[in-house]
Amino acid sequence: MFAALSGLGVDDTVAAGASVAFALAGAMWLSGRLAPELDGALRRHTLLAVLWVILGVGAIGATGRLATFMADETKGQNSMYPFDDFFVHHSCLSAHYQSAHLHRDGVPNVYERTLYEGPSGEPKFVGSLVIDVFMYPPPFLLLSRLGLALSENFATWRAVWFGVEGALVAAAFVAVAFWIGGPLGRRVALLSLLAWLSFPTLTTLQHGNFHLAAIAGSVLAMLAFERGRHALGGGLLAALALSKFFPGFLVLFLVFQRRWRAMFWTTGFGVFFVLLAYVVLGGAPFRAFFAYHLPRLSTGATFETLFAHPDVIACNHAMYGLVQKLSLLGVPGMGQGTAIAVSWMYTIALVGIAALAARAAGDGRDASARLRRALLWLAVLQLASLRAPFVPDVYGQFALLWILVLLLAGVEWRGWRPIALLTLIVLANFMVPTVPLMPLPALLGLTLVHQILFIALCLGVVGGVWCRASVREVVVA
Repeated sequence: MFAALSGLGVDDTVAAGASVAFALAGAMWLSGRLAPELDGALRRHTLLAVLWVILGVGAIGATGRLATFMADETKGQNSMYPFDDFFVHHSCLSAHYQSAHLHRDGVPNVYERTLYEGPSGEPKFVGSLVIDVFMYPPPFLLLSRLGLALSENFATWRAVWFGVEGALVAAAFVAVAFWIGGPLGRRVALLSLLAWLSFPTLTTLQHGNFHLAAIAGSVLAMLAFERGRHALGGGLLAALALSKFFPGFLVLFLVFQRRWRAMFWTTGFGVFFVLLAYVVLGGAPFRAFFAYHLPRLSTGATFETLFAHPDVIACNHAMYGLVQKLSLLGVPGMGQGTAIAVSWMYTIALVGIAALAARAAGDGRDASARLRRALLWLAVLQLASLRAPFVPDVYGQFALLWILVLLLAGVEWRGWRPIALLTLIVLANFMVPTVPLMPLPALLGLTLVHQILFIALCLGVVGGVWCRASVREVVVA
C-alpha cells in the first residue's frame, strides 16, 4: 500500500501512516473472526507462537523494505538480491509499458525483439531499469493501454502494480484458507507466510511479472466456481487464459469435470475479450502474434539472446530448459529439435494430467477434500506453466511454494514429513544469481536435480490424490 500511494504522488509520511492504519484496521477485523480455539494458544504452544510472530514481523519488515525500493528505484540496496545488478535493474513490467507506447504510436509488430533491446541483446532503459521484451497475447495490450491512459509515468506503474499484485496474492492466500475452513484452514492461513516471505515471491513482486497474478487469479476463479459465482469465475479465468496460456489448462480441468455452466461463462467471456481487443486494438497485434511471435515462441527463438547465457539456461525450469541443461552437460542428441519435440509431447501429457486431476478432485465439502482440490489446481497450474520455453526460477517456484505450504498444513507435525516439507520449502527458495556461484557443470547438475525433484513432487500430488480418490470409489462400490 505504501508503494502504491507513493507512486500516486502521496507524501511518503502520509503514505506510511495510511499503510500502518490500514494494517491495524485489518488486524482488528481479522482478530474478531478468529476461532475461539485460538484463545490461549500462546500458553499452549509458546514456541510455535513465538516462531510465527517472528515470521510475521519478518514478512512485514521484508515487504516494507522492498516497498521503499518500489516507490523509489534509486534505493537499490533495499531490493531483493541487492548484490546482483541484474536483479536490481530488471523489470518485467517495463515490457508492457513499452508495448503500450509502441501500439499507441502505430507500430504494427509490437513483438519485434529489437524494439525492446539491441540486436545482440544490448539493454534499453526506462529510467535506471532495463526494458524487458513483450511476449503476451494481444488481449493483454488492453490492460497496458489502459495503464498508459491513466499514467505516462513508469515509476507510477511500477509502484501501483506492486501494490495491486501483492494485494491479489495476499487475498488469494486468505481466500483459500477461509474456504478450506476449520483447524486445517487456520493452519493454512498461518503457514502462508512461508510462501509470502520467500525469495521467489518477493523478487517476482519486485520485477512486476504477471505470473503471480495469473496463479493467484486462477485460484480465485476456481474458488468463485466453488461458491457458485460462475460469471465472476468465468470472467476471471477467461481473462487470465488470454493473458498467460497455462491457466487454460484449468479450462480443460472444468471440461473433464463436465462443469458446463462454468465453461459457458468462461467461453463467453473469452469470446467477448477477444472481440473487444480486436475492436479496440485493431488487427495488427493479432497478425503479428500469429504470423511472427507464436512461431518463434514455439521454437524458443524468442529467447535467443537469453539462451546465449548458460546461467540463464541453468535457471530455466521449463521442459525446454531441461533438455538444454542435458545438452550443456554433454548428453548427445539434446539439441533444439529435441527440446521442441519434448515440449510438444509434454503438452499432450498435460492434457492427461488435467483429466486425471479433474477425476480426482471430487466434490467433498470437508476441509481435507477442499485442501486436496486446492492442491490439484496449483499442481495443474505449476505443471502447465512449465510448457513455455523459458520459466525462470524467480517466478517459476511461486505455485510450488504454495503447494508445499498446503502439504505442510495437512500433515501431522511429528515424524519426518514436516521436516522433509520444510527442507523442500528452503530448497524452493533457491534462485540462480547472475554473479558466479559455482562451476557451470556443477550449477547445471544442481539445478537439473532441483527441477526434476519439484516436477516429481507436482506429479506426486496429482497421482496421490487420484489414488486416494480411486481407493475411495472402490470402497464405496
